[in-house]
Amino acid sequence: MKHLLVLAGAAAISFVLGGCVEPEALYRATPVAKDTVWYSGSEFVTQTKDSVTVSVAFENELNGVMTYYVVIGNIGSAPVLVSPEQIHYDGDCYSLREVDDYNTGDIAYEPESWKDTVYALDPEKQLQGLDVQMAQANATYATNSGLSAAAGLLQIVGDVATIGQNKTREQLRQENRSSRELEKSQEENNLNYSLQSASFAAQRAYWQNAALRKTTLFSSSAVGGKVRIPLSKGTTKMYLIIPVGMSRFSFEFDVHPL
Repeated sequence: MKHLLVLAGAAAISFVLGGCVEPEALYRATPVAKDTVWYSGSEFVTQTKDSVTVSVAFENELNGVMTYYVVIGNIGSAPVLVSPEQIHYDGDCYSLREVDDYNTGDIAYEPESWKDTVYALDPEKQLQGLDVQMAQANATYATNSGLSAAAGLLQIVGDVATIGQNKTREQLRQENRSSRELEKSQEENNLNYSLQSASFAAQRAYWQNAALRKTTLFSSSAVGGKVRIPLSKGTTKMYLIIPVGMSRFSFEFDVHPL
């Protein structure tokens, strides 16, 4: 019962605190082209030139990163290279800048616009980064496990050395406390490592299987996958540039909050 009361109290506190936090605005990108095709809830816009066909659909935006689904087909006779790391957008950005109104002393706002270019996340670099992080997590886990084992061994040696000696209550309490702390530390180390491993595995599966990867497309072949690209603050219009071989495809999207 006490455990249930603690959980209920924690849930209530989370609810209250959560109600005081403003959620981040979500954004959507809508293609400007009118000749679009809807498929499974996604609005695709398509361009064809130089024997290459490219179709793009906006999927979602989360935590400042936009996801597009891109399908590229080679209908020519020569192979072409698909390079996701070269995909980028040229954005029109807009915001209101705070300025001092010298006449009234109040704060006024004036429009400010600029251009920005942002590149997509490179799947190959993401996978390399995950390998480095996983190696670091393995090393940390091994180090912590070794320290816990050493501490446990010292505790056992101490217990053996004091066999036959009368211990005070305070000594017994301290030994029990040390034993519980050691077990807790081991459990936390195992839990953290399990959570990290699961997270790395999920991310690796995404970049390996769901993302658009660097591919040489031969004649009459196609490839599709997700492209993730950070959203620059204040972007109101973006021109998504997708280079394929020697060709360059540009798709115009309006960006607006939901």
